[in-house]
Amino acid sequence: MSDSVRIWYVSGQRLCNFRCTYCVSINDYAKSNAADWPPEDQARFEKIVDWIADRPFRVGVRLATLGEPFASRPFLSKAAQLSTRPNTDFVELVTNGSLLKRRLEQLDREGDISRISLWVTYHPTEIPLQRFIANARFAQERYGCFVVVNGLLFPDNEQQVVDLKRAAEDAGLRFNLDLGYDPLTPHGVHTELQVMVPILREREEDGVARAVRLGVHPELLDLNMAAMRDLRGQLCSAGHNYFYIGIRGDVYRCSRYQALDKDRIGNVLDDGFDLQLSRAPWTACGAGFGCGNKEDYLHLRRRGPVNGPPPPSLGWVDRDPPAAAARTRRGDDPGALAHVVSAEPSGRTEETR
Repeated sequence: MSDSVRIWYVSGQRLCNFRCTYCVSINDYAKSNAADWPPEDQARFEKIVDWIADRPFRVGVRLATLGEPFASRPFLSKAAQLSTRPNTDFVELVTNGSLLKRRLEQLDREGDISRISLWVTYHPTEIPLQRFIANARFAQERYGCFVVVNGLLFPDNEQQVVDLKRAAEDAGLRFNLDLGYDPLTPHGVHTELQVMVPILREREEDGVARAVRLGVHPELLDLNMAAMRDLRGQLCSAGHNYFYIGIRGDVYRCSRYQALDKDRIGNVLDDGFDLQLSRAPWTACGAGFGCGNKEDYLHLRRRGPVNGPPPPSLGWVDRDPPAAAARTRRGDDPGALAHVVSAEPSGRTEETR
């Protein structure tokens, strides 16, 4: 087992203040615009985070939710607690960015905010771009968080992606662009890549060229598509220096194994559970196909050697910070960034009511 292990844990927190039509939190794992936690899910969450915090090795954790983490104060309290543990390298939260100015203070007050990473995804129908960028920059400059601004590429949002990339670069924020997925695609069967990824449905080569032109990392795009199509013979470090924990505490080497219910390692909530990770740095993947989550496929050996310490994120790969990322001006107000873009109208409220 590696001395430092990365963990992707998806909790059952469900409250969200957005209503994105392409949200992947659906069916049994649907988000809610009214309720935060089923009581049993919150109790599990607290026990699972305590288990992670007590590991005898260093951990970097992507602490994910079904909803919006900053809409839940109990979630933030537990994330803050985890950030203070001496074995925690970072706690990464996946957020829509709308509540950062209101709720980061709680993480600062209750935890070690220098260990908080934010993967901030832009949802253009729900929040004006100017406000979104100002909030992300606030987190980076006021609190020194490691911030990645993320976009999702669909066939009909090219201009919005262009605007997001330009605004992020102007603000000195890290920019990432991922392929948008169809949330109705079944995950436990062999689904054609063109079915799951709308941008590739017409002519795949045109979709690939468009994605690269708009900012998708070309090498990671190639890795993404290869992992979706055929994993036979592929070596992976998942299960050695990385593993996945599901809502109910079940442990798998990765989320794809969880979707297939393959080789379950155990459950952290079971009495006497003894986590046994692979001693071998690389083992052959047995999923066959359909590895579509970056948290998982970045552990494939075909990605190639990586130099230097890894960044505090399960999705970001570049080592060099953007020009303004070094300007950590805790205590200064980064302002409203009125020069970036004009504020477009939005039918959503920033706060959860």
